[in-house]
Amino acid sequence: MLDLSSIPIIDNHCHPFLLQQRMDAERFRGYFSEATHPSFAREHLSHTVYYLWFLRQAAAFYGCAPVEAEVIAARSRLEGDELARRLLRDARFEALVLDFAYPPPATCYSPEQIARVSGARVATLLRLEVLMQELIQAHADFDEVVSRYRETVRRTREQGHCGLKSVVAYRTGLEIGTWSKDQAVAAFAEARALAVRNGEVRVTQKPLLDYLLHVAFEQAAELELPIQFHTGYGDGDTDMRLGNPLHLRAILERGDYQRMPIVLLHESYPYSQLGAYLAAIYPNVYFDLSYTIPFVEKLEMLAFTRQAFSIAPASKLTYSSDGINVPEMLWVGAHRGRAIIAQVLQEMIDVDELDETQAQQLARLVLHDNAARLYRLV
Repeated sequence: MLDLSSIPIIDNHCHPFLLQQRMDAERFRGYFSEATHPSFAREHLSHTVYYLWFLRQAAAFYGCAPVEAEVIAARSRLEGDELARRLLRDARFEALVLDFAYPPPATCYSPEQIARVSGARVATLLRLEVLMQELIQAHADFDEVVSRYRETVRRTREQGHCGLKSVVAYRTGLEIGTWSKDQAVAAFAEARALAVRNGEVRVTQKPLLDYLLHVAFEQAAELELPIQFHTGYGDGDTDMRLGNPLHLRAILERGDYQRMPIVLLHESYPYSQLGAYLAAIYPNVYFDLSYTIPFVEKLEMLAFTRQAFSIAPASKLTYSSDGINVPEMLWVGAHRGRAIIAQVLQEMIDVDELDETQAQQLARLVLHDNAARLYRLV
């Protein structure tokens, strides 16, 4: 089997883990599903192939029986810092590209704390929808919001961020339209009224959301600033029909946006072939392979990895875990990602599609070099 253990990983898409790592089995188990109804964690999660596999990997690491109660007890004997340190250093990360907008930052390790315990460089993303909501909450004038929003995006790198992220797929879908200023102003009035009434706002007004995204795209193209889009598989409130990356066609076809690198997260699952196709066609599209979330088993991971390497240039593929809440997710994703990529490339060697030197080169692109270049981490 191809050995990729010497390649350090840059996790192109992950989240912070919680400060409080001592938890009961039901809470821990619940983090391994996107289902939100409490009955799922109680009655069904322990019967998923992914979770059963994960327990065996964690048990081997902690030196205990592959039983949920034993794994929970073993991890609970470690302080949070030591737990994270052991896991993340074992995974051999060089850098983590962190979306720190979720979970709520007050409940999580900060980027600086994660860098300290992991020994890895931590780069951060600016989540656009969060910025929109903060500005709408703070300012009553539309033009002031747009001006401050544009300037903040323009200063993304000055503020220490390496790129942008949008979760528009969760809100109104990936078919991002073009709206007049008058339409955006009317939608802003609605969002602002909700912000004043409720003390917070979640932007779901499509004319406003799309208008502000285009403002960000203009800046990102000028600065060659990468932007990640959530695509496909996601939280339970996502309308999966709207998360198909083909909906981005109008954005991808615009010549004035061609200098804006676009990263399609979560291998666009289950639209994996379509996302890989876009990375093969558009010069500024990159395709992210996520090896923790979605919580699918090995055969499915092998399938989307084969599709990615078969369709898209390896120079357009990036590794991620989407690890969140518990450090085990980042750790297990790194080990599984190396193993899955190694198996797929070994199969290609065996049928004379690649030689071993070429396979090692392609693996290094995906696990490390592409993200280093995209986010200017070198």
